[in-house]
Amino acid sequence: MRHRRSRALSLAAALALGAGALTAVPGAAAAASPVREIALPVPDVLPLGLAAGSDGSVWYAANAGGIGRVDAAGKVTEYPVAENSKKLLGAPDAMTSAPDGSLWFTDVSTAAPRVGRVDPATGKSTLYELPTTGTVNFANAQVSDITPGPDGALWFTGGVSGSIGRIDASGTVTAYATRLFPYALTTGPDKAIWFTTGQGVLGRLDPATGAVTTFPTPSAGKGTPAMGGIVIGPDGKLWFTEPGAGRVGRIDPATHAVDEYSTPVPDSMPTGIVTGPDRKLWITETAASNIASVDPVSGAISEYPLPATLSAPQRIVNGPGGHLWFSEPGRGLIGHLDPAAPPAGTRHPAVPALLPGAAPNGAAQFMNQCPREQLCQTQVTTGGSVEIGSFQQELPAGAIRITGYLGEPDETGDLVLKPPVAGRQLVSTPVEVPGGLIGQLPLIGPILGKTPAAMWDVNRLTVTQSLAGPIHVSLSGGGLGAKASLNVHLNNQLLGATCVIGPIEANLAPAFRTGDLAFDPLLSWLSGQIAISAPVAVPAAKGCGPFGILDGVINQMMGLPSPASENTMNLTGVLSLASGINPSNTPQAAAPAEAAKLLKDARTVRKPRVLPAAPKKKTVRVTPR
Repeated sequence: MRHRRSRALSLAAALALGAGALTAVPGAAAAASPVREIALPVPDVLPLGLAAGSDGSVWYAANAGGIGRVDAAGKVTEYPVAENSKKLLGAPDAMTSAPDGSLWFTDVSTAAPRVGRVDPATGKSTLYELPTTGTVNFANAQVSDITPGPDGALWFTGGVSGSIGRIDASGTVTAYATRLFPYALTTGPDKAIWFTTGQGVLGRLDPATGAVTTFPTPSAGKGTPAMGGIVIGPDGKLWFTEPGAGRVGRIDPATHAVDEYSTPVPDSMPTGIVTGPDRKLWITETAASNIASVDPVSGAISEYPLPATLSAPQRIVNGPGGHLWFSEPGRGLIGHLDPAAPPAGTRHPAVPALLPGAAPNGAAQFMNQCPREQLCQTQVTTGGSVEIGSFQQELPAGAIRITGYLGEPDETGDLVLKPPVAGRQLVSTPVEVPGGLIGQLPLIGPILGKTPAAMWDVNRLTVTQSLAGPIHVSLSGGGLGAKASLNVHLNNQLLGATCVIGPIEANLAPAFRTGDLAFDPLLSWLSGQIAISAPVAVPAAKGCGPFGILDGVINQMMGLPSPASENTMNLTGVLSLASGINPSNTPQAAAPAEAAKLLKDARTVRKPRVLPAAPKKKTVRVTPR
């Protein structure tokens, strides 16, 4: 699946307001027992795949980030994933533990489909790019799941490429044709590879011959056909989820009889599935933010609420302490619970579908900040630096967040990024400037900024920012562009509360670091890593000290005013976009035509090539990177 990005980039331009990216957003607080939740440094990275480490840790794959590890004490360590051969970042998605104790993950990006192996001792990844040419290949694949096979190798799905792959320790990759769109897979009790698909049918691949057998489910013609996870149950049967139909199913590998069970909460979007230590099946309900157990004998389903709605729980695995661990990309959390003591309380209802008859909606928290069916976006910086005259500042992760939705053009002719209906458009907290005011003195500042005097309260300097006007977004001609007017505030006892640099007029043109908006097919929103490098002209400071008597001092210290050639913003961030779900604009106001087209284009799937029928396969040796 490949998403058109030309117009999506213009939205990113409206979001990456880097000149003000000098603040940090605090992480979410951990939930109380019986559900424990661990917040990631930047929640927008979309944690999805999970795998238990051999040392009591849990690892995760972040679709808009990299690879992360949660240790036994709940400490999070994140590791980057190297660029692919096209100088682009990937989009980690699924994860699994290999028999040798290593961790493997998939890259759902269509730019260069990959699988990767992680050394648990160092967090370093070795990447293998998959073949994209030949009769059977992984061109445009969304590699969305991976599992140990019956032969000690790793097996993975190839989405719209129609292929299932196998990779061994030597880096030899074999692609098997299925003429289906595989999503998730597992090794069955018969040592075959069983998999779910985007067409509402189950598949069985014989590793010896490559032959594929299909088994339609009773719900294949109902709801939306997308299927989720699959696992061997305690009864020796294959259990699977049907998020588009709101059901959990099982198939007997001997008789091929299929049974289905509806979730008590309609349209709850059951997605992840695992056999728990209590010999029940446990599932995530992505659209309802519940975790549920399934009795393997009766099929009875019991649902348990997570601490908050819009958590969009996805994958679920067995982890340390006999707990069930699950990812919550809707709020950027990793959660776990004891299956013997699940949470009590009223189960959550499902988030309504965007339109009657549409697919269930596993919505994220930010989507409730925008009116229904409006193009909603949120962007948060993940790092970088800014130079303003002689002033330099490294940026922490979570530097600034801007949220809003695209409204009609104003007198400039450009679309306006309107404030959200819930929460603030710009959220920032002060960031400490190392060395304070003393540290900014010419020549001697770097030395004095490390002395005890730099610790005095009167020397403390923090930086915040505010919008000085509306954000304009240009989508004309399929191009991209954004204009933002910012004020940078210098906060210090001597300078008072009115010391401002601005307005700074920024014309921004970011680019996706992944080359595209890559996302898991079962998510209801899109996310991608972005980067921006832009010059900006910076005016003189004003309002510094009583009656502005310190304006000249600040301007001399910082080298202001400063032309665009002297100032740069080099920033990274994560952009997320989706249809809003807040009912605040009922009766519905129509979204601007440009915005509606942008969202439609972002969701447009490239039609796959004519897929070869099984049994066909191709084996190649790939070079690790």
